[in-house]
Amino acid sequence: MLTVATISLAIIAATCIIVAAVIVFFIVRLWRLVSRAEAILGLVQHAVPGYLDEVQGMLTKIDREILGDIVRTLRRTTAVVGAGVDTLAQVQDRARRVAEGVIYPPVAAAAGLFAVLREGLTWFRSEGDGKGWIPRSRHSPRSGPGRSEEMGPDESIGERGRDD
Repeated sequence: MLTVATISLAIIAATCIIVAAVIVFFIVRLWRLVSRAEAILGLVQHAVPGYLDEVQGMLTKIDREILGDIVRTLRRTTAVVGAGVDTLAQVQDRARRVAEGVIYPPVAAAAGLFAVLREGLTWFRSEGDGKGWIPRSRHSPRSGPGRSEEMGPDESIGERGRDD
């Protein structure tokens, strides 16, 4: 006959068998999962160096072609700008020489001539330093209505007032 103890032992044994079967099932599944992960990692390990080589080759090509073109363009631009600066310096130097050789002497001569004329006119005028040779007449353009002989050369009618 079956007693409660025998039935209890049978239930415990069946539970242990079920638990063992579930553990074996999970271990097999885990084993398969680890095998697949290992296979994928093996593929990645074999594929990544090739991809890395390709990426490195592309970066090297970009560096050589694109950045090299940029560097060459910058060097050409620098050379052109340098040549332009040198040309401007030469133009400035030549302009300075032309000004010194061609423009300054006539300007200096004209300034000297004007200074001599001014001094000469001042010397000949009677209101100059008093040593003038040409006395002012009553009919000179500087004497007229509202001006008298005692007025100085820089006095105007507005300053002295009118005698109308």
